[in-house]
Amino acid sequence: MGIKDLKKGARLYFLGIGGVSMSAIATILSARGYTVAGYDRASSPATDALREKGIDVSFDFDPAVLSAFDAVVYSAAFGSDHPVMKQTAAAGIPLISRAEMLGHVAEHHANSVAVAGTHGKSTTSGMLGHIFLNASGCDPTVIVGATMRDVNSAYRIGRDENFIYEACEYKDSFLSFFPHASVVLNISLDHTDYFKSMEQLCSSFTRFMNNCDESGYALYNLDCENCIRAADGVTRQKITFSAAGNEKADYRAENITERKGLYEYDLFRGNEFIVHISLSVPGAHNVSDSLAAAAVCDISGISPQDIASGIKSFYGVGRRFERVGEANGAAVYDDYAHHPDEIKATLAAARQLAGAAGRVICVFQPHNYSRLHDLYAEFTKAFADADKLYLCPLYAARGTCGSDVSSETLARDTGGIYCDSFEKAKKAVMSSAHSGDIVMIMGAGDIYRLSESFM
Repeated sequence: MGIKDLKKGARLYFLGIGGVSMSAIATILSARGYTVAGYDRASSPATDALREKGIDVSFDFDPAVLSAFDAVVYSAAFGSDHPVMKQTAAAGIPLISRAEMLGHVAEHHANSVAVAGTHGKSTTSGMLGHIFLNASGCDPTVIVGATMRDVNSAYRIGRDENFIYEACEYKDSFLSFFPHASVVLNISLDHTDYFKSMEQLCSSFTRFMNNCDESGYALYNLDCENCIRAADGVTRQKITFSAAGNEKADYRAENITERKGLYEYDLFRGNEFIVHISLSVPGAHNVSDSLAAAAVCDISGISPQDIASGIKSFYGVGRRFERVGEANGAAVYDDYAHHPDEIKATLAAARQLAGAAGRVICVFQPHNYSRLHDLYAEFTKAFADADKLYLCPLYAARGTCGSDVSSETLARDTGGIYCDSFEKAKKAVMSSAHSGDIVMIMGAGDIYRLSESFM
């Protein structure tokens, strides 16, 4: 049985049901009349919420229960060599990946918007969701990889034809999506354990953009050379945006100004002025992200006034330049940045926010050995805007670690200081930070625990 053979009311068992996207999909399908249950290795706020909705969640896997289900939906955490996956395969139950199921769910919405790109997916998806949610007459479904302030959740279930969701490129999972609009914010080499070259990566983005439906469109960044390269093979309708004022772009930002890290600009469609945009999230990179969001909203028929007010009232999503506390009067921020490009953009925004009198203190935890190894030269140049840099032990989410590069070598090659625990990193911050400074705690691993200690 394939994904297309699923009938309404089918019985579905989720492996990794407590994940952000998995719990959202499970909730949506349950609300649509499917019988849903699942397994996760430990309880969490997500599993608690599922149970409150009447969805059965187990923390001990018993393959005997699978006989009561028509198919198993699994997350990326369950590879083919995972013991639970081996037991599931032995049971002979049809398997459906998380990406396949998300694509299937989204296809039922006429205005499905998949947001892809190496950086900015969560912020742009969250911004889009916020604009639609606050626009007159809209009731969108949104799935984001971070907590949205509007709903204190990574997802919301709406009732109209608007479906906004992130499209992750890792292992080509976004090729399971067939949206109305394929959005590409930027393309930089990442996930080097899977993408071995920029050619391979751009080819995947080309296929993603061609996956939009015939009446839809591919929206991409005309300021990004790799986006242009990927778009060259796109046969669907192409729409472009430019934060650099490129007059060839369909949507562009003009008259950009900045004050204390926050940006404003005039939004143009071709040569027509649409509306003035004011951002409430810091950083020049958010001009480009908001421009993509504004373009999607304009194409979707959202009024210029609702676009402007939605962007103005958007204060970000969880772990994206999120203020979490103070250290000796210095503001402490938590951020998910883990790629050199993201680190540079985030620290540049922090530098603007700190001003001439303040310093930027950065605590960083590398994420995945393959990323640190393959992009090491870029990492050594990414922290130029940090006055003080502390490196925490690498978080090895997958793969194995070599001995040639590490947090210790990165500290050596950047003039940073290695801290072998979060406790030592916190002591280092407390001994150096003072009023007027900006403390940035960054990484995609478990460094959020350090951020939480400042709350």
